[in-house]
This record gives sequence, structure tokens and C-alpha cells, in this order.
Amino acid sequence: MRKTTKLTSALCLSLAISATSARAGSEDFIFGLGAGIIGSAIVNGAKKNNANQAQPAQRKATRKRSNYSAETQDVQARLNMLGFDAGTPDGVSGRRTRNAIRQFQISIGAPASGKLNNSQIAKLYELTSPQQAAPAAPVAATVPAPVVNTVVVPVATAAPAQGGSLAPTPVASAVPTPGLPTRLVNITVPAAASNVTNNTQIIAVTANAPAKNETKVAATSSKRMALDPANLPAIHGLTVERFEHDVKGLLEKVGYKDCVVEETKTVCLLEKDSLTETVSVLTQDEKIYGLQREVSFKNPAPRAAIMGKLLEAYPVLSHYENMTASGDKTCRITYLNNSGELLKEALAKPAQPEALRQLSDNCTDYHSLEVFGEDTVSGLRLVFYSSQPIKDAIENRKGVFQISSKSAQDLTF
Repeated sequence: MRKTTKLTSALCLSLAISATSARAGSEDFIFGLGAGIIGSAIVNGAKKNNANQAQPAQRKATRKRSNYSAETQDVQARLNMLGFDAGTPDGVSGRRTRNAIRQFQISIGAPASGKLNNSQIAKLYELTSPQQAAPAAPVAATVPAPVVNTVVVPVATAAPAQGGSLAPTPVASAVPTPGLPTRLVNITVPAAASNVTNNTQIIAVTANAPAKNETKVAATSSKRMALDPANLPAIHGLTVERFEHDVKGLLEKVGYKDCVVEETKTVCLLEKDSLTETVSVLTQDEKIYGLQREVSFKNPAPRAAIMGKLLEAYPVLSHYENMTASGDKTCRITYLNNSGELLKEALAKPAQPEALRQLSDNCTDYHSLEVFGEDTVSGLRLVFYSSQPIKDAIENRKGVFQISSKSAQDLTF
């Protein structure tokens, strides 16, 4: 019995030693058939889980790279400059960026859509770019009247309580003085944190006593601004309503070639590595009444860069709604976002009096900057027009409206 026990112990020890020495060679052999299968399943499962965890992150990174936009990155940086938290400027628009855009839109009195339009982008650039000399605002004298002062009231944000959320500190409303006019003023404070969205206080502001010899400065909103007739938008130095006898020479000086000149129309082309351009100039009695510049980019350009250039070149016109100015309401509505149709007939028939008469009757004046593309820009169209040169030619019987007596001379009875 004692020998049998020793033999069994020796056999077990031998198997244990064999298993230990085999562990260095083959996992399947160590664990046996059942243990080997289980172990392999565990190892393979771990590898598969690691791969599955890596794939979403990889897909997310790929998706972020594909959604990257230089314009979005620039907009994010500018929103942060104004205190609207758009997060890290990574060029990818998300919920945080859209919320910052909404806060910015609220601050300028625009609908909080979360998506910037042309005029709002221009406003964002204006507020975050070095200040330029602004055109003088028209000042109109008024009869002495009570003056309503706009009061800037700082609104502080209270520190969050333990476990609580940020909340605006209550602002005491001014007590209206009997007999003096009051109005409501929206005071918007950019949120310091992305979670704070309701940061607008409405308070009553009471007017001071009537002041004498006061002047009222006209509002500078896009709806009330007027283009300065002495400083109209130009294309390479050319403006409407101005006399110009050598349009071709001026355009060739700035690099345009292949100019085709007719009696009342000049069309010049410009070819570069990144773009192609066409400038068309229409005249009557050598006074310009129509300018059209069309630009086509061979590779899409970042919208932010294009808007920055337009804002610099046309600081007044860029701030109009849809970057379009016209004293003729019907004309503005008809050709809004369709500016290429305005001069189409005149370009096709520049010497036909009836076509010009109809153009003059249909539209008094029109200045527009049209950008094609949302995130990136594929092209531009600039259209500047004034009917005054046509009307002058009609009145003075000049240009295509000149009446010849040759027909009467050739007629015999």
C-alpha cells in the first residue's frame, strides 16, 4: 500500500513537471483540449474587444478629418475672441460651435439659427478685425426733443452654488420717472461657459430732461445705410456714373487681356493658375452705367478668406443684408441672389435703345456682391449698376439714342 502511494505521488509529480516544462512551448498542450479551447477563446475575445474599441475611435478621427473646414476653424477662433465659447478651434462644427453661433446671433439681434449667413459672417469679421476708418454717418438736424440715453449696465454672473448651476445676478430695474419716456433695452452679456445660454437682461431706461440744440445721428444698420454717391463701390478703379474714355487701357494695366471692345461694351479676360475672371463694362456717351465682374475658382476657396477680402475691399456694401444695396425695392427683390440677370439683356444687345430703355425703367440702381458656395467658394459675381447715364443719354440724345437726319435726307417725294 505504501509503495502504491509513493508510485502515485511520483507519477503526479512527474506530470506536474512535464506540464511546467511544456508551458514554455505550447499553450494548447499545457491546458489540454478543454482548457486550451477556453484559453484561446479568452485571448481571442480580448484581442477582438481591443480591436472593436479601437475602430470607433479610428472612425471618429477619420470622420473629424473629413468634416474639417478652415472657415469653421476661423469662425470658432473669432467666436472665442468675443467670449462665445466655441471650444477648441478644430475646424469641426459641433453642438458647442452651434451654441456659440446662436449666442453671437442673439447679441447682434439676429435669429438664433446656429448657422451664419453672409452678413453675419461679415459682422463677425468686423468685430474681430483691426478697426478701420468707418465712413461718416449722415447727420440730420432735428427739432429739440427729449433725448433718450442708452445706458450700459454691467451684468455680473453669480458664482455657482455647491452642486448648482450658473445663474445671472438679478439686475435692479430703473424706476421710470413720471412724465418722461421710457424704453426697453436688451443688454446681452457673452456667456463665459457653454452651459449658460439665458444671459439677456431687459431693463427700463428713463430719458433725461430735454436738451437743446441736440442732433440725431442716423442709425447705421444695413437697412438704413446708403451708399455714398461720391464714393461708390469700384471694380479696378471703375465706378458707375463716371465718365471713362479708355476702359480697355485701365483693365490692361491691372493684367486683363483679350479685351473685346464694341461701341458701348468692353469685355476683358484674366487667366491665373487658381482662377479665371471676366469683367464687362457698359457705357452710354462714355459714362459707365453697368459693371459686372465674374470670378471662377479652379479649386474651391475657403469662404472665410473670401469674405475677409470682400469686407476689406467693400466695407460698406458688405454690411448690407445679402450684401446688396438698391434704392429701388422692386429691383432689389427681383435680382436678389440672381444678379446675373440684371445686365444680361444689355450685354447681349448693348446698342439697342429699347433694351436700355426697359432696363432703365425696370431698375434705378443696384450694387451686389454674390458669393457661390456655403463652406467653400466656387465663384463670385459683382454687379454695379446705375440708370442715370442711360437717362442722361436719352435726355440729351447721345449714344445709341442719338437721332440721325440721314433717313430724312434720303427720303424723296
